[in-house]
Amino acid sequence: MRVSHYVKHKLKSLKHYGLENPLREIRYILKEKLNLSYEEQIFNKDLVISVHEILELEKIFEERKKKKPLSKILNKSYFRDIILSVNEHTFSPRIDTEVLIDILIEQKINCKNILELGTGTGALSISLLKHYKTAKSIVTDISKEAIYIAKKNAIFNNTVHQMQFICCDWLSCFENLNFDIIISNPPYVKRSEIKFLDDEVKNYDPLISLDGGNDGLVSYRKILDSIKKIGKKNLIVLFEIGFDQAKQVTNIMKEHNFKKIQIFNDYCNLPRCILGKV
Repeated sequence: MRVSHYVKHKLKSLKHYGLENPLREIRYILKEKLNLSYEEQIFNKDLVISVHEILELEKIFEERKKKKPLSKILNKSYFRDIILSVNEHTFSPRIDTEVLIDILIEQKINCKNILELGTGTGALSISLLKHYKTAKSIVTDISKEAIYIAKKNAIFNNTVHQMQFICCDWLSCFENLNFDIIISNPPYVKRSEIKFLDDEVKNYDPLISLDGGNDGLVSYRKILDSIKKIGKKNLIVLFEIGFDQAKQVTNIMKEHNFKKIQIFNDYCNLPRCILGKV
């Protein structure tokens, strides 16, 4: 079958499934699965795909009809300029989280020694280390499976020599904090609101990566309590936050003696990150 005919056929069959941009998804799947560039798909009118290839594509589209995210179907995600492996044990990185990297670069913050809490795929640290070639990062996650994926991604993106991997609950295994900065995108969805999330999120991202407790702020308190207990001066902390949590997280940080607190907006101009110094 010609690719152009297949695309028209899939557009017709997918139109009832509530996908935001089915044409873009079809072309993306063809690119990722069959290694067909967008240019080839559009301009090569004689390009054909085999019956075997069609059968493989149909498996993907059947999963997509169930609202399974493409990142989880293809076990692959893009974050800034890196490629990441993802699976059912990892939160699929979002474009909003890329703002954390922009902040550190634009603010010219010292990132020689980084601690990332709740690393998931390793996206944040790997991206930072691609930019800061001499920096080092220790990454943690409570999930052994996530740590495995983060290390796999670090190897693929050639940053593993700059990283150490620890499986622990936030700061539970740390006795000192000899770092310039702590970064984290902790779970911040209120437990009562998880059921209202998109199916792609609530059914396929790990619950532990979403559930922020009754008020969505449990992880921030745990992390900041540990920092205060361990004791550390001249430490910068940068969190991702929910768009409506800036005031609450600011207050929690002030209660833990943080100063010079700044809020940064995401690409939709909504509050997305908070930075403070202790």
